[in-house]
Amino acid sequence: MTPARRRGSLLLRYCTFLLGLAVMSIGVSLSVHALIGTTPISAVPLVLSYATPPSLGVYTIGLNLVLLLAQIAVLRRRFEPVQLLQLPAAFAFGAACDLSVWLLRGIEPVAYPAQLGLSLLGSLVVGVGVWLQVTPRVLTLSGDGFAVAVARVTGRQFSTVKMLTDSALVLLAVLLSLVLLGGLHGVREGTIVAAVLVGYVVRLLHRFVPWPAVLSRPREGDAGRAGPAGGTAA
Repeated sequence: MTPARRRGSLLLRYCTFLLGLAVMSIGVSLSVHALIGTTPISAVPLVLSYATPPSLGVYTIGLNLVLLLAQIAVLRRRFEPVQLLQLPAAFAFGAACDLSVWLLRGIEPVAYPAQLGLSLLGSLVVGVGVWLQVTPRVLTLSGDGFAVAVARVTGRQFSTVKMLTDSALVLLAVLLSLVLLGGLHGVREGTIVAAVLVGYVVRLLHRFVPWPAVLSRPREGDAGRAGPAGGTAA
């Protein structure tokens, strides 16, 4: 691949990552307006936004900053400086969450079936956003980055560590909700739906849709002369 094509491919991968953040924020907003719980990574910020003046987006940025610092503490010298880009990504995601919540403010389902349907739709949209974010392999949000760091240090599978970190965040959100709000708000059955459905959607898309995963795979002829942009590698 020529330098120009390599730069173009890298730019497309980062644009796909940013698109993923935008789509994820819409999914999070849908789950917020469903009122029956949001995704595990957004549960703590949502509970805190209900209990105190700062917004969901502000707390989302704060949580990602904490998880970025945790990555540095876990990896130490093995932490790659490029991962500091997770910080501006967190600011972009937090701002996008606040914007999406505001844009969709007119969606206020009252009946439980409508709330459940909106929660399912939100989880599906978040799954699409996560797929767009992770498959170009340029960067991750700090939540996934922390799970990657722990998996790397402990030698455990990423999926196992991710499940444990998500469970810890949900438990923390439950405790905060009970203490600060006197009941369960922001973390309910919709949180469980999201925890299961998002991963399933990501796996399904990754299995049957070659793009954007093809962006991060080597093409034929990369070792020598640039060849045709064909096919997806196994």
